[in-house]
Amino acid sequence: MYKRIIQYLFLFLGAGALALAQFSLVSALPWPISNFDLPVVAIIFAFLLVSRDRAWFLAAAMGWFLDILGFHPFGISILSLTLSVVIVYLILENLLTNRSLYSFLLLTAIGIISEAFISNILLSVFDLSENVNRFFLIRGSFWESLGWSLLLGLVAVGLFFNLLAVVSRRFQPFFLKKR
Repeated sequence: MYKRIIQYLFLFLGAGALALAQFSLVSALPWPISNFDLPVVAIIFAFLLVSRDRAWFLAAAMGWFLDILGFHPFGISILSLTLSVVIVYLILENLLTNRSLYSFLLLTAIGIISEAFISNILLSVFDLSENVNRFFLIRGSFWESLGWSLLLGLVAVGLFFNLLAVVSRRFQPFFLKKR
């Protein structure tokens, strides 16, 4: 029991550190690199390295920390990260394997796209300024930042997955032996 509480406490503190890194470090980087979506990439690797319950807890805790640190209405980050994790989990469990680089690249793309769409939809729903000059889907800046976020996320997942494959035997390809 205590071991499990300690594990979730470390996950909570790790979620806080990741949210703080996203909010203060990544967003302060120069323009194309500031579009890197650290929370979604971390959640994808949580599905790779830990159980689904811990990945969901990490998503909710990271969303909570991002909501506390952010300047938008409270709950948008929690909802967008949690719903994108549900989408990623359903696709991972029903369609893909958890040992393939290609499946994790696809999951990263789906996670980044779904999180961006969900958070922008929620932001447009809760926009209290009534400044509805252009919907986010027809803004070029949305598509440009989504493209950079996808590119940076896919590169990070590809590099980190290959690093894990070198270090761990769990992700090594295996072949059936012929008799």
